[in-house]
Amino acid sequence: MNHILNLNIGIAGCGTMGLPMLEVLLNKNIKAQGYDIRPQKYFLNLKENFIPSKKAFLDNNDVILSVVRDIKETLDLCEGIDGLFNIKNHKILIICSTLSPAFLKDFVKKIPKNISIIEAPMSGAPMRAKDASLTFMVGSTNNQFKIILPLLKILGKSIHHIGDFGSGMSVKVLNNFVAASSVVAVRHVLSEAKNLDISTEQLLDILNCSSGKTWFSENINSIDWSKESYSKENTIGILEKDVNSYLDGLKNTKSDVNEAMDNFQKALLNGLANLPKYPIDN
Repeated sequence: MNHILNLNIGIAGCGTMGLPMLEVLLNKNIKAQGYDIRPQKYFLNLKENFIPSKKAFLDNNDVILSVVRDIKETLDLCEGIDGLFNIKNHKILIICSTLSPAFLKDFVKKIPKNISIIEAPMSGAPMRAKDASLTFMVGSTNNQFKIILPLLKILGKSIHHIGDFGSGMSVKVLNNFVAASSVVAVRHVLSEAKNLDISTEQLLDILNCSSGKTWFSENINSIDWSKESYSKENTIGILEKDVNSYLDGLKNTKSDVNEAMDNFQKALLNGLANLPKYPIDN
């Protein structure tokens, strides 16, 4: 295997995470190209570094980082028309999307022998993708981890080899359950603060120097989606998908959730779907 940084790197899924990751690679003079289900007119700034044809994109690149939205888009990339699994050359597929661990257990059984699959789900939101400080949680063999590490070091600052395939996604959905909980909690108290004569700024100042501090509260003014209301198509909708990925991953395990925790899980999903509007102080 040639040094990974000498290979052609493809980013499948040029959304809020994939696009800045691609731009980081291009700024480092890495041979990188992007592909997305949206047409080329949305990516004119990428010029020849955007490939509108899935087949051409997959043919051209040796390493594919899948940063697509969900299971449906993952299956389309790999099993759909002109998908990755139809290619006979050796490819490295790195799953960076957050997906259900249960799905991955079945998915990995379908991988052709010429495809090396690694999971490296990431955390940090678009702001960390832009400044190349993402956290990656890798599930792979030790040798695979050594191969992809130079690439991940360009895109992130905190790279963790969790264990074998499946372990990276498991820890990611656990992490995202906590993150989603903090989003709902922070947005809830911000919406109620005015009823206790406390301003948004006052509350955030106290949260961020006290026991209520979370990643979300600390970075709320830097996170580009922090003030969004719920939509299936936006990042709050992705958080909902991630919570469902966590719950799906627990199926057929020894999980024995009591009634209170089951209600909490349902309440979290309901809270995301009914997230209070971000307050505007008068």
